[in-house]
Amino acid sequence: MAGKGASSDSDLLRVSDEDGAAVEALDRQAARRAAAAEPSPSFFEGFALQGIRVDSIHPGRILCSFTVPARLTAGNHHLAPGAVGALVDEIGSAAAIADGRPLKVSVDMSVSFVDLAAAAPGDTLRIAARALGHRGAYSGTHVLLANAATGQVVAEGRHSLFGKMKIRSKI
Repeated sequence: MAGKGASSDSDLLRVSDEDGAAVEALDRQAARRAAAAEPSPSFFEGFALQGIRVDSIHPGRILCSFTVPARLTAGNHHLAPGAVGALVDEIGSAAAIADGRPLKVSVDMSVSFVDLAAAAPGDTLRIAARALGHRGAYSGTHVLLANAATGQVVAEGRHSLFGKMKIRSKI
């Protein structure tokens, strides 16, 4: 009986040849070069956000363009939901501070994945974010991702942020 369970456990933890090949195909050197060229607070941010272009920025609004890279696609060869979440988080945060507000942290985010098939590798996305308002230390933003060529909405997100961060020193 123990032998049977051990076999099942090892099957559960086995990586398929296809998944192993996908991991091996990652260009780790390119990721290191990108991180060195454009420092980022984390590897993930650099990996997910490399290539974003800010087209315009005004108080409470930011408009960006982004060409979907193959590295951010899921198995169906469309923009991965996690990449959309990262874009909503980062661009929504930028809109919240675009009018001179202090830096804030995310407290809640909701994303509607309208049509991820409208974002294939090589497609250019227009990402528009605006601050919905500020009340005390709380801010809310809205982010819309659409295919620039077709106008098809890819995803839409709402992002809540809070920031009453004070540095207190005990010196």
